[in-house]
Amino acid sequence: MHRIRMISIAALGLSIAAVVGADEAKHPVLVDITAKTGITFSHSIGDDELSNIVESTGAGCAFFDFDNDGDLDIYLVNGRYLKGISSVKGRSLEGKLGNALYRNNGDGTFADVTKEAGVGDRGFGMAVVAADYDNDGDADLFITNYDRDTLYRNNGDGTFADITDIAGVGSELWSVGATFLDYDRDGLLDLFVGGYLVFDPDYRFYYAADAFPGPLAYKGQFDHLYRNRGDGTFTDVTKKAGILTDAGRAMGVAACDVDDDGLQDLYIANDGMENYLYHNTGEGAFENIALRTGTAFGQNGEATSAMGPEFGDYDLDGRMDLLVPDMGYGCLYRNTDRGFFEEKSAEAGLARSLGQYTSWSGNFADFDNDGLLDIFIANGDAHHLEAEEDILFRNEAGKRFVDVSAKSGKDFQAKGVGRGSAVADIDDDGDLDLLVLNLNGPPRLYRNDGGNQGNWLMIRTVGTTSNRDGIGARILLTTDGRTQTRDIRSSSGYLSQSDPRAHFGLGSATRAQKVEIRWPSGQTQVIADVQANQILTVTEPAPKTAAEKVD
Repeated sequence: MHRIRMISIAALGLSIAAVVGADEAKHPVLVDITAKTGITFSHSIGDDELSNIVESTGAGCAFFDFDNDGDLDIYLVNGRYLKGISSVKGRSLEGKLGNALYRNNGDGTFADVTKEAGVGDRGFGMAVVAADYDNDGDADLFITNYDRDTLYRNNGDGTFADITDIAGVGSELWSVGATFLDYDRDGLLDLFVGGYLVFDPDYRFYYAADAFPGPLAYKGQFDHLYRNRGDGTFTDVTKKAGILTDAGRAMGVAACDVDDDGLQDLYIANDGMENYLYHNTGEGAFENIALRTGTAFGQNGEATSAMGPEFGDYDLDGRMDLLVPDMGYGCLYRNTDRGFFEEKSAEAGLARSLGQYTSWSGNFADFDNDGLLDIFIANGDAHHLEAEEDILFRNEAGKRFVDVSAKSGKDFQAKGVGRGSAVADIDDDGDLDLLVLNLNGPPRLYRNDGGNQGNWLMIRTVGTTSNRDGIGARILLTTDGRTQTRDIRSSSGYLSQSDPRAHFGLGSATRAQKVEIRWPSGQTQVIADVQANQILTVTEPAPKTAAEKVD
């Protein structure tokens, strides 16, 4: 069963002549509309300068539809003043900082509904992810903090309830990245939370130019895998799953079926050390295969300061590749389907640009609707509040990426101390917009102008046997002899979450010949001859009975 939401070319303000392949069109421009939309939030570390690694590490942002009105809302994570950790200069901010929820009014503006919704968490915020963990039809919120993590259950009436203690996910260890996934395919979303460091504010040995000690000065922290019981609570299965270790320093985390066996695997981007790729064995446990797959280190065998991992099929071979921004040249791991990945950052054209910056968040997204995933990178200094330019790379034929930042409009040239980022079609016009969370300053919400000169298709999944969001579903869209692959996912980029719907650029094609959805339950659903320029809601069919399978 599927429901179609049609958006005509005329409604988008385009002539038929304007709908051409993106290769023939002018490059889209990213326009900063933050102030125009009514977003007044400004991030703060609770201080006026970076004085420790806690202040430097956060924060993220998320797109999600909390009120089920069809429009994507925005959640922004904030820091706070921490006595004994923040400098005394920030004392005037004590108790005054909190996260923010902005409701999309559907008319190009947003309204701050944090207080009414009850989601103004006042921890020192890191990541945010949203998902319907209890399968009741609305999106819940999970926030990681330097202190206690927070889980808000959506009440379905525009408000949320803090059920952290009831659910059993209120770790007070320093958590950073997090993601929802159904690792055991029982139709319930589980939760993985990456642990970072055991921070000691009294440790003061460091290189003076760095202003404070780096990650290797501290012991690593435990990660947590919480299994969803189905009654609103979780149980910690980290040890049972074979991933209990305090050797890691997790920053970003991501879930993906890297070997296409129908099971969700986990990638952990660790800071200043080897990364982990946990392969799901299908028996309730994971095996770290990062070393043998070539995803533990950079192309020269170095331990990178890895940030937010992002999976995507950038070369249209049907296999999920991996982007990991870092403090060096970045890593682009191409999935060879031979049990290992090849690091392609230099060969693909990323390293030359990224080597100048400290990169945190990376997003695979088709900004020009040509059917190829481009790359956005958010940059910002790690030890000082020094702004850097962000970068937009255009995908050329699935082989190289070209820096088109200078062609992306004057607003995009602005600098910031970038951390989290997310992409979404906030105005449902068919092209992907962009949100960047900057430290100690306002976020930037960029509207994509011109990206919809090429045709497009958006797909929203509704699970029945699978989890209701369809997280973990793989969608293959075939048109004009080529197939694009997208996953429905939870986290995206660094500490953030992008549009929960799958976006496909179709270029000059007016129809998709076939859309195939491989649901987490194991079912495969095929829809033929799908018209372009629409938002398609697809509901997972009921499983076939034994008699139906015989027929």
